[in-house]
Parts: sequence; structure tokens; C-alpha cells
Amino acid sequence: MNLYHLQIFCAVAENRSFAKAAEKINISQPAISQIIQKLEAYLDLRLIERKGKMFQLTSHGELLFEYGKRIFNMADEAENALKRFGTPRQRLFLGATSICGAHVLPAFISRFMEMNPYVQFYVSSTEHNHELIDKLVKNEVDLAVTYETLVLRDDIEVTRIIQDEFVLALPRSHPWASGQLVSEDEIVTLPFIIYNQGHIIRPIMESMLSGRSINVALQLNQLDAIKNAISHGIGVSMLPLSAIRWEVRHGLLAVANCPTFRVPKYIVCMYKKTNRLPGLLASALDCLRSRDWVSQLP
Repeated sequence: MNLYHLQIFCAVAENRSFAKAAEKINISQPAISQIIQKLEAYLDLRLIERKGKMFQLTSHGELLFEYGKRIFNMADEAENALKRFGTPRQRLFLGATSICGAHVLPAFISRFMEMNPYVQFYVSSTEHNHELIDKLVKNEVDLAVTYETLVLRDDIEVTRIIQDEFVLALPRSHPWASGQLVSEDEIVTLPFIIYNQGHIIRPIMESMLSGRSINVALQLNQLDAIKNAISHGIGVSMLPLSAIRWEVRHGLLAVANCPTFRVPKYIVCMYKKTNRLPGLLASALDCLRSRDWVSQLP
């Protein structure tokens, strides 16, 4: 089959008019008619029904049009791929605390890669903000995402992105899982799962439970392990809402309705101040600030 004839046929089929196709591709209408006739003769099939001004593709014409569109779309894709072949991938080095790295960054990275498909991401994780700042200062990471903390350095810029919340997670089977208001005194009678020293949530829990005697049922450091322990009824613990939204929605965990045990916390991005940000980093910051990726969070 002559691909040029197929291309002319697809133009006619797309515009549903010989006259419009002739105008669009700058070929005379009689020439188009001759090409279509040659194509029909080659295939020994009727492709277009013409009765006066009426124009209609036959079932064979519809089928050929669908294949024609696929052929020329693939040709365009091949051309674009060849143009991009060999283009060096840009790299973006990100730092994050484990919670942000697991539950926030994937949505941002997914959205950013839709707009910049040839960017490679490298993510390093830590539990300590001072280590993230050290990586920024040493140019080991371009951008860090973490929970807001006091940064006493003039060379580090901090920008709020979204607000998270630390909440007290309960087993779904717990009597308080239905949402009734619970007092602080009632909460501290529960068995607690606490975090190991050094975890970002540990000082938040210590501050809230200061001066109170509690029953420590378990001590862990991994967020998923704590979620599993709670779901199995071992105890309760503070968790970021961003990390348990899916479990709450699907009835695996619940959130205690106790205002004392709800702590709002901003998630921020940190980067090293410079007179002019590199283009890729500036684009990443614009994407983070736009917040259009937030809809992709679980």
C-alpha cells in the first residue's frame, strides 16, 4: 500500500470532507479524488460513500482510518524518540526524613516526571534534620523535604509546602475508634508503642506525655512496624496522618478524637541559598510550591 495515498485518505477521513482536506493539505480536490480512487482500486474495496454533499466512511473505510492513525502516530513517536535519543538525563538529588521520603516524595516525583520525563532522581533518607542540612551545605543533595524545625543558618532557605498532622492511631476494633471525644486522662490509660531515641516523633510524644506515667507495651523505630503493631491491638502510638490516611480510609486503623493528641506540623523544603538557582532545581521548587501534586497523595 502506498503510504502517501494512505496519508491523503486519513486527511479526508479526519476532515470528513474532500474540500476541507484539500484546503488543509494544499492539494487540489480533483487530485485527492483520484488518489482515493486509486487506493480503493488497489484494495478492491469501497472506502467512502458519496451521495451529493453527503460524506460517509464505509465499515472498511473506518477500519483503514483507525489503522492509518496508528501508523502515523507511531511514525511521530519514532521521530520524537530519535530526536531525544542521546539527550543527557538531568539528575536531581533529594534528601528526606524517612516519613517524608516514603509518603510525600513519591507523589511529587511522579508529578514532576510527568512534566520532565528525562530527570533521574536520587533520594537519601535520614531521621535527623541536622544531617539533611549538612548534606545541603556540602552539596550532596539539591533539595531536602522534612518536617519544619528551627534552622539557625543564613545559607539555608526554608519554604513551607503542606501541613501534616501527628495523631494518635488506634486499632480499628478499639471502642474509641467510632470517633467519640476522649479525654487526655483516658488516653494515658492505654498501652503505648513508643519510638526509639533519635526518631523524629519521639520528642513530640515525650512532650505530650511529660510527667505522666504510661504503660509502654513496645518500643520500635520503623513506621510500618508500628502501624502493624497497632492494627494487631498491641497498643497505640502517634503517627503522621499522611502515613496512615490509606489505612484509616480502608478501616485498618482509626484516629483517637482527642484534641491534645493532634499536633499540626508543616512539611517544608530546604535548599541552599544562591544568587541564581539551577534551572532544574528552580523547576522542582516551583512544582513543590504549586501543590498540584498533592492530589496524588494516598
